[in-house]
Parts: sequence; structure tokens; C-alpha cells
Amino acid sequence: MIRKFISIMISAVVVFSFSGCESDGRVHDKNYLRAVSVSGNAEKSVTFVFFTKDGKYLTVSAENLEKALSLAEIKTGRKIFTGYTELILTDGENTAETLEFMLHKWKVSPSCIVALAGESAENIFSENTVEKISGSVKMAVNQGKSPECDIITVLAELLDDGRTAQTAEITAEGFKAVRTIN
Repeated sequence: MIRKFISIMISAVVVFSFSGCESDGRVHDKNYLRAVSVSGNAEKSVTFVFFTKDGKYLTVSAENLEKALSLAEIKTGRKIFTGYTELILTDGENTAETLEFMLHKWKVSPSCIVALAGESAENIFSENTVEKISGSVKMAVNQGKSPECDIITVLAELLDDGRTAQTAEITAEGFKAVRTIN
């Protein structure tokens, strides 16, 4: 009986020690990306919005998205987890390349909304929460005023022969219109 109990306890310790809970750091040691805005060609201006109570954002400039993420991690002092990203705002230029990178390297959610920024990211994010912005796009889609704007749909259209896609345009007020991006 005692041997059985000791065997069970040893098994439990082994299972918990190999569970990997600590392998990537603790939850509070990371920033979780909620939304991102990308603009510019040679020099990218990237605005990061994290899951925080105050909805603060951080804008960095770098030659590519990988370096922008690294710079943001240095500035915040934490690794950035991109898998929960809900919203991507683009300036409409080189969008396919940007979305492919985010989907394959950053591993953003396939349901992540892609929209055209109708004004500066700072203005959009200072006037509204990501939840309100995403909600206005979802409402426009549900009402038939905008096509589906998830990253998979938009990227599939961009990689098709036409190399363009229809998506929602966002301003500080929310959904504005449907626009073509390339």
C-alpha cells in the first residue's frame, strides 16, 4: 500500500516537472499584442497596442517588422507574444508581404481583422479602444457594408491574380468605408 502511494507521488512529481509551464516564462513577464499598425515602405512605422487596462500604445521605426518587434521588446523590457493579435491596420502598401510575415512568423490569429488606416495609428488608437474599432468592422461585415476582413480572406485575395483586396477603412470614429488595398 505504501509502495503504491509512493509510486503515485513520484509519478505526479515527474508529470508536473515536465509539464513545461515555466519553459517560456511566466504570463506576467510578457506583453500580449492586441493590435498593430504598419505604415511605410523602406522605413516601417509600427504601432503596438497591448492588452492593458489603459490601452497604451508604442510606436517604433525600423527597416522591417522583425527589427520593429525586437526594438519594441527592448523598449518595453518584455518579450511580445503576438498570437492573440485581434487587429492589423495597414497603410495599403505592400500589404501581402506584411500579412504573410505576420501570419507565418508572428503567428497572429487567423481571425485577426485587417483594415486600412484612414488616418494615423496614434490618432485612431488615442480616440478609441481596439475593442470598439474591431467591433465597428464586425458590425459593418454583419450588416453587409464591408466584406470579410480576416487575415486569411484578405491575404488570399491579395495573393490572387488581381493582387488587390477589399477591406474596411478605419478612422478614429470607427468604420468609414470599403477600400481597395494592394
